[in-house]
Amino acid sequence: MKIIKSHLTILFIFLICQGCASNPTDISQKNNAKFLDLGDGICRQSNGLMWQIGKTEKLSSFEEAEKYVKNMELGGYNDWRVPTKNELYTLCDLFEQKLAGDCPLKHEGSYWSKNGKGEAGEWHSYPLCGGSDFEYLKSKTGRVRAVRP
Repeated sequence: MKIIKSHLTILFIFLICQGCASNPTDISQKNNAKFLDLGDGICRQSNGLMWQIGKTEKLSSFEEAEKYVKNMELGGYNDWRVPTKNELYTLCDLFEQKLAGDCPLKHEGSYWSKNGKGEAGEWHSYPLCGGSDFEYLKSKTGRVRAVRP
C-alpha cells in the first residue's frame, strides 16, 4: 500500500508540473521588456507603456480610481488611465524575472484594474516546479498605479 501511495504522489507532482512550462506572457516580450526610469515619477516599459512610479493610498471604489487618473497630470501627460488586469500581470511577471532595469517602482499590493468593469486585486507569485506561477487575489480596496497610453 505504501508503494502505491508513493507512486501516486510522484504521478500527482509530475502532472502538476506539466502545467508549469506554459506561461501566459509571451516569451519574446519577456526577453525585451525592460524599464527605464524617465524621471518625473515615470518608468517606460520597452513596449511603450509608461507607468506611474508612485501610487495612491487605498481607494474604496473604482469610481475613485477613475476620478484619480482623469485628474492626473504627470511628466507633462494628462492621458493616464487605470491599467488592465493583464497589464498588471505583465508588470508583476517582469519584476519577478528581474527585468525591471533601473525602475524603482514597487509592484506589491492590491491595485485597481479595468477589464470592462473595475475590480481591485493583486497578482501573487509563488514558486512551483522550479519557476513561478501567479494567482489573482481579489480585494475590496486597491491603490491606483496609472499607466499610459
